Amino acid sequence: MRLTLVVLLMAITLSACSTASTTQDTVTPTPRPPAPALEKQTYTVAKGEVVDEIKVSGTVAALKQQELSFAQNGFVKSVSIERNDIITKGIVLAELDLGELPNQLRQAEVNLTQVQIQYDYAAKQRDLARQRAQLDLDEAQANLDRLTNPLPSDVARARSTLENAKANLASVIASTANAIADQQATLNAAQRSLPLIQEAFSQALYDWDGVKDNPDHAMYDRRRAAYINAQNDVDAGTAAMNTANQNLIAAKANRQPLIDAAQANLDQAQIAYDDLTKNTDPVALASAKRAVTRAQLSVQEAAQTSNPELEKQLSAAKLQLENLQAAISAGQLIAPFDGIVAEISTGPGKQVDAYRSVITVINDAQKELLIQNVSSEDASRIGIGMAVDIFFARAPAVAIKGSIVKLPTKATSSSSTVNSDPAYHVDYQVPADLKVTVGDLASVVITLKRQTDALWLPPQAVRTFEGRRFVVIKDGTRQRRQDVRIGIVSSERVEILEGLKEGDVIVGQ
Repeated sequence: MRLTLVVLLMAITLSACSTASTTQDTVTPTPRPPAPALEKQTYTVAKGEVVDEIKVSGTVAALKQQELSFAQNGFVKSVSIERNDIITKGIVLAELDLGELPNQLRQAEVNLTQVQIQYDYAAKQRDLARQRAQLDLDEAQANLDRLTNPLPSDVARARSTLENAKANLASVIASTANAIADQQATLNAAQRSLPLIQEAFSQALYDWDGVKDNPDHAMYDRRRAAYINAQNDVDAGTAAMNTANQNLIAAKANRQPLIDAAQANLDQAQIAYDDLTKNTDPVALASAKRAVTRAQLSVQEAAQTSNPELEKQLSAAKLQLENLQAAISAGQLIAPFDGIVAEISTGPGKQVDAYRSVITVINDAQKELLIQNVSSEDASRIGIGMAVDIFFARAPAVAIKGSIVKLPTKATSSSSTVNSDPAYHVDYQVPADLKVTVGDLASVVITLKRQTDALWLPPQAVRTFEGRRFVVIKDGTRQRRQDVRIGIVSSERVEILEGLKEGDVIVGQ
């Protein structure tokens, strides 16, 4: 027991000595000086030009460029062109297998022609009926106008007609009386001359009877000729007397009918004149008004006359033809303008989908620049009419002026289209000595805003905190914060509108 305590005391003593020795041997190290703080870069407020611009790339394209697609699904029957072929407006570039549609179209054209002929004939007859009805109305109205309010010219004309009718009656009476007298005188003359002719004939007959049986008689031929002449004279005299008698009878018979006709003409002229100059007969006036009313009804009836069945047939024939033409057009690709085939992605026997482009045609007589792949942030700042500087790859040192003339389809319209246009279109004019072709590349600088003689700092010198813009100004050994108002912000320069002056030294971030 005593031995154990001794050992324990010795162990405690040794442990204490060891701890004291260790404490005395430890040395405190010399502290290192702190590393010097890195000095932040400073910037000096300067004056100069600040430009807000967008830099993009573009490709030269034909101003007239169109992607063609069929308006229906199907299989291609024929393609009549190849890539780079020159085409003219209106030619068929490709067509689908249309089956019986062409034959149906020809039959529909014949049917429409036949129905159109029938319709046109019926329409012509209706027009003629309307014209006749209008003429009847015009005549009835003119007659009514004459009864109610005659024109001075009509009165003068009626008076002249009446005077002429009177003169004609007097002339007929006189001329027929003279004709009878002339025929009577002719008959009297014939009656007086006929006995003398007959007496001469009797003497010639007597002389002829004395020699007619003796041909050798010296007077045979003379008496024979005298007899024949006398016989002819008797025949002529008798005929003249008969003719004169017949003419006299005819003159007497014709006299009264001629006088009656002239009198009737005079009576009609007198009635017409009296109708114009005297009080209108109520019966005649009422009759004229009824005639006008009937004529008006005839005009209305003629105007309303139609053939509904023919009109229905014509409309149906036109609709059938239009539907077939539309179906055939949907299966054909027609050149929209003169130009060149730029691309073909189909061929005979291939299946195509409706409204999927299969042929691209261009006309590179006029060109434009297309810009695509613009960031959404920059796209919101680009508008029509903005000026641009173009640097073509084949002449990178030459700046060509241009302007934005068209925005992408999706940027200008919310409507859904089959073929959208994702490009910005740029119009430009190149010098005569600079030749550009479709497909050439170019760098494009769109200048949004330019400010000359402006205070500016690099973007890293301007700080932002909770919407507040400020800088840290170095003033000798001191630094202080200063709020600023900025203008144009570009990738290299920030325009300072308020808060600083030229020469101020700014501590960067």
